[in-house]
Amino acid sequence: MIEEMFSTILVATDGSSESLNAVHAAAEEALRHDARLHVICVTNPGALESMVVSPQPDAIDVNYELITEYLAEEAKKALGDAEKEAENVGVSVTLHPVWGDPRQEILRCAEEVGADCIVLGSTGKTGLEALLLGSVSSAVVTHARTNTLVVRLK
Repeated sequence: MIEEMFSTILVATDGSSESLNAVHAAAEEALRHDARLHVICVTNPGALESMVVSPQPDAIDVNYELITEYLAEEAKKALGDAEKEAENVGVSVTLHPVWGDPRQEILRCAEEVGADCIVLGSTGKTGLEALLLGSVSSAVVTHARTNTLVVRLK
């Protein structure tokens, strides 16, 4: 088996244990190949509307600004945790906090940074958030123009 050499790796995080495991695996690969490591966290603003379901839209007073701030803080925390995980392996990272559809933005960022490997957790956050996001890993693997590595939780 010929070992693939990677020069630029992109790993996606959402703050879940599964995605931190993927960050760890990506950092080990980056260290092994002396590759640059990019970490992306995509906040999906479309999920905001999906979270508020009411037969009478005016019945619920939603403070979207507050929710947006909360989601931005969660993304910042997820990226900070990912950065610490990579640094524990001995790799520095470039962080990409992005708003949009995770499937599209991960693929766009991979093209933008010239990633020759995209690393993802096999599943992300659970419960309602997982239903809203859909299968990001599956979509990225299907549409990526480069190698992908899907990491399962140990």
